[in-house]
Amino acid sequence: MRRNMNRPGFTRRGFLGLSVAAGALGLLQASNPAARAAVSPKRGGTITTAQTDTFYTFDPYKRNWYRVRRTVYNSLAHYDHNLSLQPELAERWDLAPDGKSITFKLRQGVKFHSGRELTSEDMKFSLEYAASDELVLQRPMYQMVKRIETPDRYTLTLRMDAPNAGIFDLIDAAHAIDKETIADSAKTANGTGPFKLDKYVPNDRIEFAAFKDYWDKGKPYLDRYIARIIPDAPALAMNLESGAVDAVWRISYLDAVRLKDSGGKFVVDMGPPGVNIFDVGINCKLAPFNNKKVRQAIGWAIDRARFSKTVIQSLSDPTCLVWPPQSWAYFKDLQGKIGYDLDKARALLKEAGYEKGFDAEILTSSKRGFGYGDLAVMLQADLRKIGINAKVSDVEVAQYDARTQKGDIQILAHMYGRANLDPITTLTAAKAWYTEREKGWTHFESEEYDSLRRQLGATLITEKRIPLARKIQELLLEECPTLPVAEAPQPWVLGNYVKNFVCDMDNNPYLGDVWLEK
Repeated sequence: MRRNMNRPGFTRRGFLGLSVAAGALGLLQASNPAARAAVSPKRGGTITTAQTDTFYTFDPYKRNWYRVRRTVYNSLAHYDHNLSLQPELAERWDLAPDGKSITFKLRQGVKFHSGRELTSEDMKFSLEYAASDELVLQRPMYQMVKRIETPDRYTLTLRMDAPNAGIFDLIDAAHAIDKETIADSAKTANGTGPFKLDKYVPNDRIEFAAFKDYWDKGKPYLDRYIARIIPDAPALAMNLESGAVDAVWRISYLDAVRLKDSGGKFVVDMGPPGVNIFDVGINCKLAPFNNKKVRQAIGWAIDRARFSKTVIQSLSDPTCLVWPPQSWAYFKDLQGKIGYDLDKARALLKEAGYEKGFDAEILTSSKRGFGYGDLAVMLQADLRKIGINAKVSDVEVAQYDARTQKGDIQILAHMYGRANLDPITTLTAAKAWYTEREKGWTHFESEEYDSLRRQLGATLITEKRIPLARKIQELLLEECPTLPVAEAPQPWVLGNYVKNFVCDMDNNPYLGDVWLEK
């Protein structure tokens, strides 16, 4: 299902004056018809999921906690399948007429797993933490909020210097954390979500128990949730088919296609369209990559069509553009402006003074997710054809994250997210598009890019935003700090007895709503 990329309240006139009243917690519709509202939920039981990458933090604002963050934590509100915000920790909110502030009324009686009541001061701490901690993946997005006020225990006001079209995406990702325990997030978690941490065995599994004082009464339906870590991608399918686990994430595309034809035994959900895009990142500060012709040459040497066909099993199309086709910031006439042309790539290297090529490193981590290692190996072969001798460094997830966090890369095989949200959020919440000032791993610097991003965020009328987004896309096609390769479906595969399996726009499941018919 292709999702509407417009924001709640966005019209041709903008979105000022948006006011949302309290309502029941709305559920997202996942992208597969099997993810449907439960009619008669069955209570009890344990669901076990599995994925390849390891965990090393229970901090919902950090990269490695994504797949289970909606299990332990709540946000102020969340998107439904139409990208309309639905109340969660906030019962209602009002956007000021000038678009520079938004005030929330929080639910009363919401408890952390420790038993302490959530207050506006907790939300203030959470958002200030997200904007200040250098390890927060989406830090620039949270920095749009310049001041936070808490006039009483249940009122929260966020103030900005200027209106920002990404504010709704921030609200969806505004998770409540506990200031008393977040410093110890390597081994503990204390949220307000439907499940609480029960047991953590590093590199093996995390076990959660239902939170009996969860504010959304009657949930969760399950007693327990177990998140297993199975480093070998092919073993994910084996464990699912044997019944050892109930659902797996980021299974190989080959297995996803095979299991889709299982006669109904398994349900394959390819995830929200456009959420992730495979890319190649380049260190713009390091010679010879500081010459944009070298970066352009790499862009023209990537056989995106072959990667899409052989690795992604033609489940998505190759692309050289930042945003996917369902985004209003997708410009079809720019598709193919960087394609596969080895002669052009060689000519660009010659113009840059590197006709004889050079040595390089491609950093990747196969365990981060299916396709990472394949992209690196295929890129290595492609670059060899134009004289670039690239060594693939396939490292553990923790080392991969540490090096990218420091910007210690030459060439990076990667996948960026949030491409299905507002275009400004893609550029400020996906680190692939960060600048040197924002500590991005490409070390890209451009005053024009910074200016265009500021204008894109501050402009609220879609018609006026379109030319700004186009200028950004054209600039990035010229500078090539990050090279999109192909949309990256994020398949969940689950047993047909797993009911109401619902994911957010980042493909994180709301397991508080899941029940098992077995």
